[in-house]
Amino acid sequence: MISFEMLSSYARAFFALWALLLCVVNISSAAVSVFNKRYHITVVSLVSFAPCYFLWQVIFDFSLLSKTGEITEITSRLIEFPVLIWFGSLIVFSLLSAILLERNISYDKNYITRGTIKTHLDKIPCGICCWRENGRILFSNICMNELCLAITGAPLLNGQQFKNAVKDGILTVDEKVWRFTCREISLDGESLFEMIASDITAEYSKTRALEEDKAKLSRLNQELWNYYLSIDESVQKREILQAKMSIHDEMNRLMLSTVAADKNDSEALDNIFSLWEQNALLLCMEADKKPSQRNSIDSLANALDIKLIWNEKLPTKLNDAQKEFFFFTAQEALINAVKHAQAKTLEITFESIGDSLLCRFTNDGKLPNEDVSFQGGLANIAMLAKKQGAEVYTEVGEEFSLVLRFSN
Repeated sequence: MISFEMLSSYARAFFALWALLLCVVNISSAAVSVFNKRYHITVVSLVSFAPCYFLWQVIFDFSLLSKTGEITEITSRLIEFPVLIWFGSLIVFSLLSAILLERNISYDKNYITRGTIKTHLDKIPCGICCWRENGRILFSNICMNELCLAITGAPLLNGQQFKNAVKDGILTVDEKVWRFTCREISLDGESLFEMIASDITAEYSKTRALEEDKAKLSRLNQELWNYYLSIDESVQKREILQAKMSIHDEMNRLMLSTVAADKNDSEALDNIFSLWEQNALLLCMEADKKPSQRNSIDSLANALDIKLIWNEKLPTKLNDAQKEFFFFTAQEALINAVKHAQAKTLEITFESIGDSLLCRFTNDGKLPNEDVSFQGGLANIAMLAKKQGAEVYTEVGEEFSLVLRFSN
């Protein structure tokens, strides 16, 4: 049987390369297993590495020193072994190395390791960074490294310095809006700092759009309120004009009747004087008449089929603007009592507390299941109350009350 020393130099080089590759594979398996803290695999890998390295060293010594005759006794004995023994030994070590390599690969696929965590955190669309109190970086993914380079112009080397650079919290980087949040965490009794950068471009644009819509809606509500006030003024002017026209026509008729009357007919003159007296009284009554907003509220209550109870008259301490706002609030309270609470009765009460006047609108309808949010008409009332220095809030007990507070 052919011994190993009888092989050609190319054949011995093939075996040397084979042994060297086995050394590399075993060293890699040992390094990966140490990283994953699987020390039993590390021991087996080093045990497999030792004979592979020894066989490679024997081949290297024989090839280098065979011409000078200075080879060692161990080398001279091993090269006399048959080729099949060498081949079989390398096959055994190759199988062992392949098993160890397969175990490491399988472990990375089926178990969570530091390597898999790092790989997957690099794939997520947000930035993550962790550092010690002195600023030393313990971990950062690719996204956070790119953000740091774009913001500071330097690589991420100190976590505390990067935190100071993004202290505003929300920054625009490459046409994207990022929100940076930082918190202190404790790990194994050590205080660490964690920063997360989230892409809020879509949310930020929607928020800006909502703010613009809110501003437009606020302007529209103000315009509607001004229009509402102008309608009342227009109605009053029209009623006054109609009254003037009616008075003018009646006066013309009386004047014509007086001129045409027979001065010798005392009965006709008495009738004309009686008409003049009635019209004078009517003019006095018309002069004293003012548009009654209370009648409008009572008419609205009748239309909505809800009983409106006034415990007392409207206090005289309210000025015209406050009275106008009171009746506007009463109208909204009526509508909400019917619409949301299916109430049958709305009671209006007044209470003086120091320099403040409380106007309370209490209905007997269903109580709300959740906190009352000021939206729609209530939002308009709250806005107008703020402008007048008043306050609007709700009270929920056995019954629901909308409270309007005027402060002098």
